[in-house]
Amino acid sequence: MLLLAALSGLSVTVARGQTPTAPVSDTTPAGTPTVAPPFPIQPPFPFAVGEKLTYEFSLSRFPLSGKLGELVLSVVSLDQAQPARAALVAQLKPEIGPCPLPSAGIAFHAQARTRGFLPALLRLDVRNEYLSVVESTDLGLLYNQRTLRERERQRLQMTCQARTDGKRVVLEQNGEGAVNTRTLPARGWTTDLQTFWYVLRTHPLTPGAVIPMVLTEDDRIYDLPVVVTPEVARIQTSAGTFRARKLELKAYESGFTRYKGSFLLWVSEDAARLPVRVQFKARGVTVTGELVGYTLLRPELRPERRR
Repeated sequence: MLLLAALSGLSVTVARGQTPTAPVSDTTPAGTPTVAPPFPIQPPFPFAVGEKLTYEFSLSRFPLSGKLGELVLSVVSLDQAQPARAALVAQLKPEIGPCPLPSAGIAFHAQARTRGFLPALLRLDVRNEYLSVVESTDLGLLYNQRTLRERERQRLQMTCQARTDGKRVVLEQNGEGAVNTRTLPARGWTTDLQTFWYVLRTHPLTPGAVIPMVLTEDDRIYDLPVVVTPEVARIQTSAGTFRARKLELKAYESGFTRYKGSFLLWVSEDAARLPVRVQFKARGVTVTGELVGYTLLRPELRPERRR
């Protein structure tokens, strides 16, 4: 099973075709759903419109190893997000009107694609594009869309989160087929694979802390704890050298992946809290993503250059 870069908004290291085996929560408790996040989230955030992060992913599984692909994450304004949303609405032609976007939301855009000799050898050609919109106050997910392309196949998906109603409407089209509309349970506050990483950056990196993240992906809702370890490493990439705190994502224990292994993230210990390295190991396969370039428009968030 090949793991593809796809980080959420960084759906970076999730196995294709996975089916959760551990218990997950896919229902909403009775009564009015809470729209509050599971921990305090408030501005100012360690990112801003104009931020751009570029990651390079590699795969290693004996006897194969090499570059897997590239992921570009951007924080954009709602005005910049509207054309992509309008284009997908025109393609899907939903029977219901598109869900309204907030006047003061934040949008996150991502592009993931395979590159290099290894994908060519394995006949992999993946070009995915993602867009997510969140509330500007607590980063709760309101809307996301995905255009997933693998060789000649294409899958389109649009999801509207009704936070106070505890439901979400998912529109999906595979190839030229009919548009499938589903109404599914939802949490009042959640992230998706793209916004997960941005929300995580808002939390203090206190050693020993367990960050109670909530993630919605396809039909499932996961309570995915993230453990802040006491380990700090000096991470060197082509983007620079960073002092970074190691975080451990309980991906297997939460049911997010059916492969028992390690899912680790290193976040810079500075004001920007940049994810500088992510690594997934399972069944003899290692997928590693590293920050290779970044643009930060707020000077106070720029990491110090370390030697």
